Amino acid sequence: MSKIIAVIPNICEGRDRKFIDELAAQLNSVPNLMMLDVSMDHLRNRTVFGFTGPRDAIFEGGLHLYEVALARIDMRRHQGAYPRIGSVDVFPFVPLKDATIAEAVQMSVEFAELVAARFKIPVYLFSESARYPARRDIDNIREGEYEGFAEKIKEPRWRPDFGPETFPADTGATIIGARHPLISFSVLLLTTDLEAARAVCQIMQWGHGGLPHVKAHLGCDEATQHPVITVSIHNFRETPMYRVIEMLRMECRRYGISLGPVEMIGLIPEVAFVESAEYYMGIRGFDHEKLLERNIQKHLDEKFLFTD
Repeated sequence: MSKIIAVIPNICEGRDRKFIDELAAQLNSVPNLMMLDVSMDHLRNRTVFGFTGPRDAIFEGGLHLYEVALARIDMRRHQGAYPRIGSVDVFPFVPLKDATIAEAVQMSVEFAELVAARFKIPVYLFSESARYPARRDIDNIREGEYEGFAEKIKEPRWRPDFGPETFPADTGATIIGARHPLISFSVLLLTTDLEAARAVCQIMQWGHGGLPHVKAHLGCDEATQHPVITVSIHNFRETPMYRVIEMLRMECRRYGISLGPVEMIGLIPEVAFVESAEYYMGIRGFDHEKLLERNIQKHLDEKFLFTD
């Protein structure tokens, strides 16, 4: 497999461990499909899967995920601290090794057509696959969320790219498209001042005085009743992770808030951690090939990896 495209589907179930484990096992049994990650989030009632493989394996696994999730997750009863519009909220295609964003776009559009035809649900294309400028930003599609989408879909500018133009109450709609790798993490704020937390969350956003390519959502940790800010960096090359953490720390300091534990969500590019280590340790001109595991893998690839 010379080119690698991964998919990172997000489903609206993060509390039923048995169901998630069973679905992960079913995906793992798909021929030639490689599971990369399963990340459950109880607070957001959401699970992020990651898998890759040849096109046919990705499509088989992806369609199976839709089939199981749509049958199991009834959005009329869903509650979770994160914006969403359907049982399978979003299904991104992410180009990794030797794959281009154009190839990921083509795969995502083909897959979106299959999903709409087989499951009869509204499908919206987002990010690099979007056919309309307003749909490049997933937040624009999610605006109004599941609860408001039955009315939103009636507006001509929010007709789905594929599938029916009516909103199914049980499954909702879905969002599919190609995007570049992103970084997501959540930070517990050691305060009970929700107004201060809301102010910090807003200023972290790109367009509200925050850093480019950064989005933030505010939630609440049920166990501690402390606010939680979930951050996503949509271009970590231009806005590195350490810079976002430092800005978050600086803005919290204004309100006398300390940062609690940071929890990474899903898979994270290695280079993002290396850059953060360089920053915090004051390392200059670090050669990434000095990383032991990377150097070993490079030599193994050169000796044993055959591409077709």
